[in-house]
Formats: sequence, structure tokens, C-alpha cells
Amino acid sequence: RYEREGLLKVVALYPESAGLEDHLIRIKREIASFKPNRVAVDSLSALERVSSIKGFREFVISLTSFIKHQEIAGLFTATTNSLLGGESVTETHISTITDAIILLRYVELFGEMKRGLTVLKMRGSAHDKEIRAFTIDGRGMHIGAAFRNVTGILAGHPRHVPSAEIERLDQLFRPAGPRGGD
Repeated sequence: RYEREGLLKVVALYPESAGLEDHLIRIKREIASFKPNRVAVDSLSALERVSSIKGFREFVISLTSFIKHQEIAGLFTATTNSLLGGESVTETHISTITDAIILLRYVELFGEMKRGLTVLKMRGSAHDKEIRAFTIDGRGMHIGAAFRNVTGILAGHPRHVPSAEIERLDQLFRPAGPRGGD
């Protein structure tokens, strides 16, 4: 419906169909003609696959610079090589040119697959640092409770940590109070 009303434009191209420079020219042309407020590129990983590291970084810098200059919000997705963890977009050293990085992970807990979400980076923000469960259903996406007593989620090796161990670690890293008599 949004496409029919001229409010949304979806452009689907195979990464292998052209070089990154040609993709960049096409994207700029589409943006100039449609004049969107927001642009989503799904996925950077597919484009990275058909390029050198240097060429990919130059592509991302050029594209982000262009959309920022046009005062357009950009959303870029990237996938990891493994289902439960591993390298992320920060491994390709493009995190320095992004304003926010939101990481989605699958988390296996007690024989059940869950989805986890965390904000790794958000410039100028004192954002929530917790890894939270999220679900998607017919009404949309829902952010749930933080994963408690679980460590190793980002590394792809989540494991349950007993409450007593968490309390012990909290004591180790708690700031010292004022000392009397020193």
C-alpha cells in the first residue's frame, strides 16, 4: 500500500550485479529522485562479500556522508558468520563512522532459542547497557526483560551464573566509600 501511495520505494539489487561504485551511484540516483527521509540498506554484509576491505570501507563512508549531507536517517544491517555470535560490524572498523550500533543476537538458554538486543553504541547518549530479550509477533516488536544471571551472550557462549557469584563480583567492583581515619 505504501508503495502504491508513493510513500515507500523498495529497490532490490544483487550485490554481485555491479561493483560497489556502481551500487553507490545507483543508490545516490534513487535517493535524489525519491527524496526519502529514511534509507535502509539490507545488508552491508552482502556488499562486503563482493569487495575488498578498503573498497567496502570507502563505500560505507561515501554512502553515510551522502545521506548525512542530505539530512536523511540511515539504517544499515549486517550479519555475522555464525548464528549465535562472532564478528560484528565493528570488526570491519566502520563503527567509527556510525552514530548508533544495535546488536541483535540469538541466545540459547535451557534448550530454548531467545532473541537478544543491546545498544552497543549511541553517540551522546547514556543509553541502557543491558542485553534484553525481544519478540516479534503480528503486532510488532516487543522489548522484554534483561537477561539476568547470564554471561557470554555477545561472544556467542551464554552460560547461567548463580546469584551468589553475581553478588560476589558486585562486591569486588563496588566503588570504595569514604575512608575514616586515614
